[in-house]
Amino acid sequence: MQTPESEKTQPQITQNVNYGNWYLVSVRAKKRDFFLKYLKLAITQNKLEDLIVAIEIPQASVYEDFVLLNLSNFKAARSELQKIENFQSIERQPLNPEQVSRMLGMV
Repeated sequence: MQTPESEKTQPQITQNVNYGNWYLVSVRAKKRDFFLKYLKLAITQNKLEDLIVAIEIPQASVYEDFVLLNLSNFKAARSELQKIENFQSIERQPLNPEQVSRMLGMV
């Protein structure tokens, strides 16, 4: 089965949490789905596939207003994220793989 052309430009959602730098992004309350929609649109329009390597959604309900992003360059990504509607903040330090695995319900 072939991947539709529109999906080829999107970052891959991955279970490989040991690769790259994962950051916790907070979004406005109850607006995560809208943020993800605008984020994917920004990635496509601005060709940010190399900057935002992967997107994960934490499983636990306590993280309902958060998104995990695997970034290749924190500073560049932060300036791009600030332009996206419903973005609130991004943690300055990357998470360790154990924290990411826990948030994704993998442990």
